Amino acid sequence: MQKDDISIIGEIRDLLCCIDVHNINILEIAQKINIPVQDLLAIAPTPEILVRKIFQYELTEFSSIFDEYNFEDQNAIDVLIIVGQEVYSRFHNVNPAVSYRLKQTYNDLYCTHLENKINFLTSRIVENLKKGQAQGMYKDGLDSNIIIENFAEKVSKIHDHDLLSKNKLTFDIIFNNLIEEFIKDISHKDGWNYYKNRKQLVEVLNFNR
Repeated sequence: MQKDDISIIGEIRDLLCCIDVHNINILEIAQKINIPVQDLLAIAPTPEILVRKIFQYELTEFSSIFDEYNFEDQNAIDVLIIVGQEVYSRFHNVNPAVSYRLKQTYNDLYCTHLENKINFLTSRIVENLKKGQAQGMYKDGLDSNIIIENFAEKVSKIHDHDLLSKNKLTFDIIFNNLIEEFIKDISHKDGWNYYKNRKQLVEVLNFNR
């Protein structure tokens, strides 16, 4: 069965976890994932294009969470819990430790990728903040600019060299520092209690931590 482009990029991303990424060899990669080198060159004629597509794969995995769910009928806190569940189930595909391995050789591409990721995530947080305020779950009168700056800073810290280079980043760190802290900082007491009750149930059923 012929592999589609996305599956091929996903396989290459997996492969990068265990090979030297300082000198990407298209021929070697094609051999290791068992596809004709011409097929790989059709997808990515140069290592730089391949790296861009690997970074895009990670962003696409994030965005697909929002594309696959209809969040219109969900309250803001449940939206974040569902997103957390999906990040947990797809953690390998969105784990930034894989992309970080490419930073040293492709620093400019990596920095652009990180900026795109932060912009995407903060845009979703803006939407969630407005939704939660409209539903009365989040506090009114919040300075959205400060909230977004704090969130973006936390995303950047999660991409810290020590966490990613030594593969110390876990789902717990992402969930607790991004989702849970965000809800804790901006929700009313009732909203926070609702979150704690929902999280306890979800952990038992889904997170298996």
